[in-house]
Amino acid sequence: MAADPDRLHALDQLDSSELEALVGAATWYAKYHERMIAELADDSSALAVTRRERFQDLHRGLSKLGVRLRRPTGVAL
Repeated sequence: MAADPDRLHALDQLDSSELEALVGAATWYAKYHERMIAELADDSSALAVTRRERFQDLHRGLSKLGVRLRRPTGVAL
């Protein structure tokens, strides 16, 4: 799954409750998967690297939206 750059303008169309719901869901997802990502910290397989990179993207994006999350142990952000 990838974001369609042509649809990024849709963020401007979200009302505050819709944006809050999306941020809340993404935050829950990040917290739920934090331990699993930490367990992959020493795994050099392509799948583990990809999962860490996508988690890092999510973490950085949430940070830009003002969400503060702790960094999983062993994962650089």
